[in-house]
Amino acid sequence: MKFYKCSCCGAIIATVIAAALALALPVLSKEEDFMPNQPDAIPSFLIIGTAKGGTTDLFAQLTAGVVNLDPDRPDPPFPHKSVKEPGLLSHGATVAAEMLPQKSHYMEYLRLLGHPCSDATNGNFQECLAANATKQFTLDATPTYYFHVLAPLYLRQLSSLSKIIMMIREPVQRAEVLYGHYVLAEGRWPDRSIDDLANDFFKAINTDNGVTAALQRAADCSSRDVFCLANSWRDINGLTLMDTLENKLFAGGLYNYALAVWRYHYFRPGRLLVMDSHAYFDRRVDAMDKVIRFLYGRPMLPSEQTLAASGGVWRKVAVRAVPKLILSAPVRQQLSEFYEQHVMRGLFQTLMDMRDEGAWMFGFNGERWNECPGFEEFNAATKSMH
Repeated sequence: MKFYKCSCCGAIIATVIAAALALALPVLSKEEDFMPNQPDAIPSFLIIGTAKGGTTDLFAQLTAGVVNLDPDRPDPPFPHKSVKEPGLLSHGATVAAEMLPQKSHYMEYLRLLGHPCSDATNGNFQECLAANATKQFTLDATPTYYFHVLAPLYLRQLSSLSKIIMMIREPVQRAEVLYGHYVLAEGRWPDRSIDDLANDFFKAINTDNGVTAALQRAADCSSRDVFCLANSWRDINGLTLMDTLENKLFAGGLYNYALAVWRYHYFRPGRLLVMDSHAYFDRRVDAMDKVIRFLYGRPMLPSEQTLAASGGVWRKVAVRAVPKLILSAPVRQQLSEFYEQHVMRGLFQTLMDMRDEGAWMFGFNGERWNECPGFEEFNAATKSMH
């Protein structure tokens, strides 16, 4: 049964580059133009996106010893023991003033990233950076960053030129898989089905006048009005709706609004790759080829290609399909209509704007997208560039 007006079961993406940062350059030269990595970018690379969207697998593809320590690797390696999800940029105790160079949270972030200067003293910190900047890359991979209001602001204090990979999956399936993860991996909600949580979420957004008004304001924003979208997400994020994990399970799928803060404050041409999670899982070799070209500006090494083709997927927990974990047809329909209004509408216009502004993309040309408005125009333009 099909619930979306847009048949988007493969994945959904709604990330964008700040309109104020758009440059009047030809699309082709911007989408595929490799931007050099900055030695002083902290972190060098950042993987953000929805939980259960492939961030763990991509992190492993980039840091596994077989590729990280490959003697044929022409790029600096990552730390020997990279830590996924340090999460400092979205930590509740993080203080903006302490994110400045050599302040306490800044140095803690260096330590979590495995940066060689995390133990440097005030006297030799600058010398350490100068000596080690080109010897090692750092990588942060944390799903919570993409919907956190302050994360892009904190990152901008650290570095304005870190490269970002966004990974987004279709929002209804995202909710199901994430719910299953919490139930099976963490033992949450033993007596409550996903239908129960979804019904409570709809009750919360339909009976709270403040939530209803905030969502309507967000829905009324143009996909090109980044300021409006960013302010709307700030308002939504400040509501009691976002106080519980149960509501975040569904509100976290509001990609258009949540990512507008990143779009407004941080994204730069040539330094953002937007990826459909399902396309990544289905075509991982092709996806990793895109990732490697985006990050390093070169073709894949044999070791990278072999790892990508291995077939294994790094997951924290295998999610089993049992009735409690699956939405019923009526609730799935209701959730689909909610995301149709707040996520799906204008999707390909957003993607086209992003591409014009210099974003790299992967995974939006499959048949599961072919009923979405703008699909043909978007992909016709893509074909004309090659």
